[in-house]
Amino acid sequence: MKKGSSGNRKRPPRQEAPASRYPTRDNVYSLQQERQRRQAQEAMQARERQQYQNGYYQNAPVPKKKNRKRKKSNHMIMPLIVFAIIAIYLVGQIGNLMAKRSDIDVETVAYGTIDTPEIYTGLILRDEYLVTSTRAGQPFYQFSQGDYVPKGAVACVVKDTDSTDKLESKLDQIDKDILKSQKTRTDLSAFSEDISRLEDNVTRTVDAYSGRAMKSNLSYMYTMKSQVTSFMDQRNEIWLTENVESLSQLTEEKNIYEQQLAQSQSAITAGEAGVLCLTYDGLEETLHPDMAAEVTEKQIGSSKTQYISKAKGVQEGDPLFKIVESNKWYIVAYLPNTAVAGWEPQTGKVLNVMTEEDTFRINTLIESLDAGEKETKVVFSSYEHMEEFMESRTASFSLEGAVSEGLKIPNGAIVEKSLMKIPRTCLTESMGNTGVLLVSGEKTKFIDLTAVASDEESVYIEQDNGSLKLGDIIMQGTGEEAKQYTLSELEPHAGVYVANSSVANFVVIDIIEQNQEYAIVKAGSITGLQPYDTIVSDAKNINEGDSIY
Repeated sequence: MKKGSSGNRKRPPRQEAPASRYPTRDNVYSLQQERQRRQAQEAMQARERQQYQNGYYQNAPVPKKKNRKRKKSNHMIMPLIVFAIIAIYLVGQIGNLMAKRSDIDVETVAYGTIDTPEIYTGLILRDEYLVTSTRAGQPFYQFSQGDYVPKGAVACVVKDTDSTDKLESKLDQIDKDILKSQKTRTDLSAFSEDISRLEDNVTRTVDAYSGRAMKSNLSYMYTMKSQVTSFMDQRNEIWLTENVESLSQLTEEKNIYEQQLAQSQSAITAGEAGVLCLTYDGLEETLHPDMAAEVTEKQIGSSKTQYISKAKGVQEGDPLFKIVESNKWYIVAYLPNTAVAGWEPQTGKVLNVMTEEDTFRINTLIESLDAGEKETKVVFSSYEHMEEFMESRTASFSLEGAVSEGLKIPNGAIVEKSLMKIPRTCLTESMGNTGVLLVSGEKTKFIDLTAVASDEESVYIEQDNGSLKLGDIIMQGTGEEAKQYTLSELEPHAGVYVANSSVANFVVIDIIEQNQEYAIVKAGSITGLQPYDTIVSDAKNINEGDSIY
């Protein structure tokens, strides 16, 4: 066929475009489903990986593992029960120990000092005098116990109350009439200026204290009352003593009653100034300080103090009061020569002088020393605390500075035990241990001993030692000189319970000095008690071998 002709030549088949290149609606839908399926599969795989990481599959129940865990739990129950029982037991024991421990007090032993003074008795001397009543009647005191009374002041008035009560009532009424007349006088008083001044003082005092008293305590009211009363008394005294013709009748009547009153009462004055005291012993005139050299030891403590009642009537010659003229007082005492060794007159000494309620530390001066064969008569003087002892004739005192030093323990820690005495000649040694040979029939048995105390000739063990008792026979001596010895002696020893460990052990102590609260124990002695040991401070709450902790 020629070129350019339209013959029947076959053409190659027409190829269709791939689906991916030319997607249809159906193909797009299929692709979306496939993508969703893959995404769901990837999400499931991600969840499984997460669960695996969280241990889900490791903890997943497996039949064999279930049986193994159940068996393991069964094996753990019994140990837990045993542990719980042990814990309950331990808690109970700790509770018991705590309950027992609460009743036992312990303390650590340390060095200390205590006052262990010797108590002496001395006779008190003072410059004093006794005043007696000049008539029978009822005493009315103008001063109280311990008040200072000036020389010549009326300290006491003794009245015949049967007559004085009526006279005083009449005088009181006359005074009121005179004052009433004076207040209403129209004529000028010679003392009008003084009266005006005193009344002005009353007004000023009231004004000054009235505002202050409302803001403060009531003490200002009492002060105001005292001052106002003083001014008014001065004013009334002027009116009552003023010689006025219009009052002559009242004045004359008053003088008559005053004369009658003076005959029915007596004013007792102080001859010398001093401190008023309402006790006496009858030795005021014979025991003056200048008589100290004549005081004998028998006079000390022989006097008897008597008290004067303010409410009781007196007869003529009865004691009314005593006046102590000086703050200087003296103590005469007889002291052992050993206590005053090295003392010199006119040197100072401190005395602890005791009363029933208190002890006073008083500085004294040694006035004189009179040495005897065993005792020395000492005269002390002091200006301190005279008023505390002005009612007494004797004084109990101790010398300051008498102290003892050593291991200090409370008296409550001290107990006394009877210990079994074993002569040192009965002691023997076996394999490095010290003990005795106990005789049992024809045989002997070595008994190891722990001595609680010892001296040059004997050792001492406790009776309840578990090996020996009174009546046992032990060997004494060695070789041919050996003989039998029967345990039969007990000897008391003071001691304490040492609580260094969990058990209380009795330890013998050597007491040097002791007062009402503490004792001083010798340190480093055969007792074995050492500084910083722990002891039971109240021994009545414990027995030998009791547990402490």
